[in-house]
Amino acid sequence: MSTTSSRGFRRERFSNVDGSGYTAIFTSEYGGSGFASDTTVAPGTRYEYSVIGDDDLSLRTMDASGGRRSGVIGPRDDHVVFWLTRGHLEMHFADRTRVVLPGAPYIASASEAYRFESEDTLYNGVHIADRFLRSVGRELGFLLPAGPLLFDQQDDVVARREPLRRLIRELGPALLDDRVRGPMRTALNRRLAVVVLDTFPLRDRGDDVPLASRLRDAIRFIEEHARERPAVGTIADAAGLRERGLQDVFLRTLGKTPSRFLRDQRLDGVRSELLRTADPGCVTEVAQAWGFTNGGRFAAAYRDRFEESPGATVRAVHAADPGSETPSPRLRRALAFIDAHAAEPLTVAGIARAVGLQPRRLQQLFERELGTTPMARVRAVRAVSDQSVRKRTQADEIRVDP
Repeated sequence: MSTTSSRGFRRERFSNVDGSGYTAIFTSEYGGSGFASDTTVAPGTRYEYSVIGDDDLSLRTMDASGGRRSGVIGPRDDHVVFWLTRGHLEMHFADRTRVVLPGAPYIASASEAYRFESEDTLYNGVHIADRFLRSVGRELGFLLPAGPLLFDQQDDVVARREPLRRLIRELGPALLDDRVRGPMRTALNRRLAVVVLDTFPLRDRGDDVPLASRLRDAIRFIEEHARERPAVGTIADAAGLRERGLQDVFLRTLGKTPSRFLRDQRLDGVRSELLRTADPGCVTEVAQAWGFTNGGRFAAAYRDRFEESPGATVRAVHAADPGSETPSPRLRRALAFIDAHAAEPLTVAGIARAVGLQPRRLQQLFERELGTTPMARVRAVRAVSDQSVRKRTQADEIRVDP
């Protein structure tokens, strides 16, 4: 174990190599009990657990390879937002069972206990103290329940925008810097706490609609009406927000204004049509249909978003034989790489780098030739190779009698 600590700040790493006990970590960090494991006979068994942060908020990583683990995680002082990038986890609450697979974020409310079963997991999480989250919520004027803070999961329309992970990537260098402490670290922690409150709906709020639900409604309205170029006021009305409130929540969670988000949606609409077009000379017509009337500004915005010109997109479509069922050579290399490395942590950028493509170009190839995304392919390969996951993928959440 390696440790640095000062005024609540700590950077710690535990691993089986150091002789640190997994059960002790489970008990002290998660209020755990009843821990059981078959890792003593599993090949390749190892674990590494790291923590960096202070008493208000910390970033955690747990890499537990080989075998199955189970136990009860009790009520805690902190809420946990986490992602699996590998493996399989089941969370058994009093009234439901949740199957967690790699990809989507999940929040475990501080006051809720649950029994878990996990297998070969790589976990990244943000732990936020309940008292700190409450103080941030009061500063923002959120309506908080008198009892425990209980969160629902992000709606898919919000989750696929990855607001919290986007912010962690932005703040990562500062969050990982031991020298950033005191008021500076508190300010960073607060930004992360605000995004959690903005994007995970709070339960038990009576008739009040959580801001997370209003953000969802705003995003969905833009996605459905992007071609019509609705005004910011119209979007705000559809979500039940004031214009200033809409501006604030978009900047906090997505890092862009509603107008910029709308423009990006329109550009995505243009690109989607160009990828399906049979007419190589249709760029101007498609752009105008999505409200881009200035050709020069449109071309610059398109290149900035997709790292290629509209013409290059169309030429790529017509460079392949549209009647061929065989993937292009570059896509075949990407598929082979995913098949060979599916058990490892993979990202779109990493796959693209391995096959010599830009990430946007890789996404384009998958969408055009397979009608899917690189990460969807990764998840599919992992599901097929894992017998236990394959048996459970039809039930993301199973309701059981209390």
